[in-house]
Amino acid sequence: MDRLPLLVFGPLAIAAVLLVIATGIRQAVTRFRSRPSPDQIKATYDTYLRRLLNPQPDAVERELGKLLPERLLRLYEDKSAIQSVGFQLEKLGGQRWWPKRWPVYCFEPLDVEALNGLPYEEELGPGFCFATTGRGSWYWIAASDHRAKDSPVIFFDYDGGRSHGETVAETLDEFLNLPRQPMK
Repeated sequence: MDRLPLLVFGPLAIAAVLLVIATGIRQAVTRFRSRPSPDQIKATYDTYLRRLLNPQPDAVERELGKLLPERLLRLYEDKSAIQSVGFQLEKLGGQRWWPKRWPVYCFEPLDVEALNGLPYEEELGPGFCFATTGRGSWYWIAASDHRAKDSPVIFFDYDGGRSHGETVAETLDEFLNLPRQPMK
């Protein structure tokens, strides 16, 4: 009688352990196989760079039904500035000795593909997310009926921080001229 539970539940326990081990191995193999190859990474980067260096502001403005600020268009004409990656901007906050840091992972291509793949805030109206932190947050600039010289830069924080909707700079020019530090 003492052996009955062992004979019944022993094989079930062994089967459960084997199932857990097999599932872990399967996940590890899937994760390893789903990594992009160096050629795939290079092709993805080349596509991104081609899109970044060949902005399509007319197509984006047609899609938005509004005009982007002149300063944003000039940014995309500056091929070296638009390729800047991995830095953070420092803006003095309320406490002079404690600057607020705004990370910039990279600039987004100015095309319809990027426009349709980026977040949209209904209450702010049409605009374009021109840069990202790389962690689910973007820097946005408004579009308008008439071409403005510049526009405020708003931070879209979808990473759970408390900065969502905060104005980073009163103009894109101010944003681009904030002191830069390497990303930490």
